[in-house]
Amino acid sequence: MANKRKLNKEERKRRRLQKGKQWLLTYQGTPKHMVKHYRERFHVDSMTAVKDLQELGVNYTQEQLDNIKRAEEERLKQKRLQKEKKKREKYETIYEDCDDRFAFIAGYTSGGAPYGTTWEEMGIDPELPFEEKVERLAEGNYSLTEEDETNWDDEMPEMLVLPGLFSVCQVEDYSQVNLDAEYCFIGKTDEEKSLVCHTGDVPDNTIQQSDGWRAFRIQGVLDFSLIGILAEISGALARHEVGLFAISTFNTDYILVKDKDYKRAIKALTSEAYRIIEAE
Repeated sequence: MANKRKLNKEERKRRRLQKGKQWLLTYQGTPKHMVKHYRERFHVDSMTAVKDLQELGVNYTQEQLDNIKRAEEERLKQKRLQKEKKKREKYETIYEDCDDRFAFIAGYTSGGAPYGTTWEEMGIDPELPFEEKVERLAEGNYSLTEEDETNWDDEMPEMLVLPGLFSVCQVEDYSQVNLDAEYCFIGKTDEEKSLVCHTGDVPDNTIQQSDGWRAFRIQGVLDFSLIGILAEISGALARHEVGLFAISTFNTDYILVKDKDYKRAIKALTSEAYRIIEAE
């Protein structure tokens, strides 16, 4: 069957006026609400509805036209405000977990300084305005160069779900850390000593900790030249309002999400064609 040709603007208007003429003959509403009902019936804005109705023989005074114009401007304003409100609500979770430097704040040092995953690590230009960075993170709106795209494998990587719950900690020192534990990630700076491990392996000299994290590992060994993998994963999670904490090792990356967000994270990743496998 041949595809139907799409009508141009003039053809759509001509067809709408033909149907509008029949609609007027059977219209049972009041003249006051005629524009509104025409707009809703034919899915046009109020000013287009007025022009159509005038061509169909309906007369309006200048005062009526001015009132209709003001009402339409107010309707569009309220529609825009409602859209912005929904957008703010959608991004609310992201706003709580990020700032101008970090796309996701995993925690704070004893001095109150945040730490986590930076915008640059997410594949988003850190010099962009904050609002735009949040929008790109939420919508997965990243711009990879042609060189970046050639570095992607044709298949999405597998994500291994690690068993158990993890904790993100700040410790006094590493003297009580079990370095023989199956999973133990440590990081030392001039401000703090951090540790990520199974909750059951948290040492007694922990200063503060954040519990209830689930972990995924990107399977295989990632070449250092690969670009954009973490950005794609973070974008998929952000679109489902799931925050993350990323850890990189020599071989690969680990993605941690809160246990309460685990099911949403699985849904987000599988919807983006990632294969999720359970640890044996």
